[in-house]
Amino acid sequence: QSGYYTFASLPIGTYTVTAEAQGFKKFVRENVVLEVGQRARLDLTLEVGEIAETVVVEAQTPLLSTQDASPGTVVQNRMVTDLPLSMRNWDDLMGLIAGVQGDRYTEEGGATAAGRTGGVNVHGVRSLQNNFILDGVDNNSISTNVQELTTQVVRPSVDSIQEFKIITNPYSAEYGRSPGSAITVTTKSGTNEFHGTAYWFGRNDIFDATSFFLNRAGAKKAKNRQNQFGFNVGGPIVRNHAFFFFDYEGTRIRRGVTRLGNVPLPNERIGDFSAPGYAKIFDRVGDCRAKVPDAFNPDGSFKDNKIPPECIDPVAKRILELVPLPNLPGSGPLRNVFNFLRTPTLIDDTDKFTVRGDWQVNANNNLFVRYTFSDRFRYVPGVFGGIIDGTSTSAFGRLFMKGHSAAIGWNRTLGPRVLNEFRIGWGRNASHGVQDPFGKNTLAEFGILGVRDDPLYSGGLPAIRIQARGGTQTIPAGQGGGLDHLGSPVFLPKFQFTNQFQWWDMMSVTAGAHQLRFGV
Repeated sequence: QSGYYTFASLPIGTYTVTAEAQGFKKFVRENVVLEVGQRARLDLTLEVGEIAETVVVEAQTPLLSTQDASPGTVVQNRMVTDLPLSMRNWDDLMGLIAGVQGDRYTEEGGATAAGRTGGVNVHGVRSLQNNFILDGVDNNSISTNVQELTTQVVRPSVDSIQEFKIITNPYSAEYGRSPGSAITVTTKSGTNEFHGTAYWFGRNDIFDATSFFLNRAGAKKAKNRQNQFGFNVGGPIVRNHAFFFFDYEGTRIRRGVTRLGNVPLPNERIGDFSAPGYAKIFDRVGDCRAKVPDAFNPDGSFKDNKIPPECIDPVAKRILELVPLPNLPGSGPLRNVFNFLRTPTLIDDTDKFTVRGDWQVNANNNLFVRYTFSDRFRYVPGVFGGIIDGTSTSAFGRLFMKGHSAAIGWNRTLGPRVLNEFRIGWGRNASHGVQDPFGKNTLAEFGILGVRDDPLYSGGLPAIRIQARGGTQTIPAGQGGGLDHLGSPVFLPKFQFTNQFQWWDMMSVTAGAHQLRFGV
């Protein structure tokens, strides 16, 4: 009687609104677009006239939303579908929104290009303080140190996403939890018509130029190949009542990476440091032909700065045999800095799929269920590879990552002014990073004593760092590989398993010009 009307929790899409009354012209509003998380207001004005007459009005997007005080921006399906994406990651589209910028958790970001994804700063707030919501349930990774390389439990293929919205502060209580933004994502569902897509995207190094360092070393061009392929299909199970949607995407990346290191020169390998520029060599542990300091040899160094062969530890000698010889001219006074180059291949493979079913039980009840799975393997090679890998960070090595996300939703209309929404969600991450090679015990083979031997975490040689002491050093510390790092990193292996469960229930009540929402 007051003229107010509300349709709560409608699916996103394009609608036509029709109003009829005795003694008035029929009113039709076409192309009314309802976006994710939107509370749209549509005022209808009926004109006196014959019922046979119809007034058709084309909908226009308002410049300002008067129904919701929360600022937010919707990235619509056409943008999700049409805009080109380098890695086909839907969250890269968040960069189109004002106040959003990527941080180091990006596909190519960070000093080690560790393959971290999906991290954005919204209005200066840290990326881990955003709230990702997928089909109404929590999609936030709770692992330590973002070991899954993403801030989300799963990241569906861009072709499985209908649209998403970034909501920034201040927002309503239902989007609590984090001081950053709320990113709510809606996946696609089937319709009364069958639709499908198949695709392949490729990249090949035959179109790439050769880098400066490869040209300098006379090395071949590094491999750079990326293949992404997939398909999706959706349609009816029972027309007008039950629908399905399935999406699969695979990614295969083979990318050459440049590894510069410092390896010993031939004279250094036999203990000959007699050339000008070397610091004095002496035995700081035992007396191996090094004199007791006196007036003629105040620091007890070896004669002519040469280490006698019998003073070189046999374990060190065996390890040194695994270290490659220089293949670059090198720099520095002794030409022993950055004198080794290797171009191993980085591997990054992902398989992911999303399956969703929707059931329109009757006019008052509709349900959906959705499951998303992601399986990713990433191998980042070290400076040398093998048992002396030269890895100095946990970003290198082999990383296995699996993500699961499931959601069940039930919307029930309890009356002309009351709607109840119920959701159940589950998310699981299983990730483990291991050194290269993992599980191969070399301690006994090389005669290394005093290091714990445990098959649960052993692999290759233990971490060995050789750094100069005092005011003189022939090889700068921390310049990657070579004499600075041999063997496996101290941060690997690492294992994490996380499970998170969520349920919520929310009721919407229309009272005149007001809509009340409350829940748990």
